[in-house]
Amino acid sequence: MERALVADFLELPIAADPQKEAMPMTMREAVEKAWENWGIGEESSPEQTISENWHKIVGVGFAGKCAPDSLNESTGTLFIKTASGPVKQELGLSRKKILAKIRKLESCAHVTDIRIS
Repeated sequence: MERALVADFLELPIAADPQKEAMPMTMREAVEKAWENWGIGEESSPEQTISENWHKIVGVGFAGKCAPDSLNESTGTLFIKTASGPVKQELGLSRKKILAKIRKLESCAHVTDIRIS
């Protein structure tokens, strides 16, 4: 519609729509593009590994009430945000267990401390 309006305004013939002339993507191309866009097959960062395994680290009950916020690579400190004071206190009591589970994950052995807020 817009193309016809512009062509009429400029008193030019309507040019062919390049998008309509393009060949559709093959399934293989579509899958490869999706993998590229989603980063599938790429090496995971420590933050991504921790986030993906968060429910295993703190348990399903706490996974929705807290989350890893950031990881300071130079100090090895993981910062965790919590929804409330009681959650912060419970996680504080489990600090050593949480840290041990994190350190067992691939590419996370350098995490030496957690800060809960």
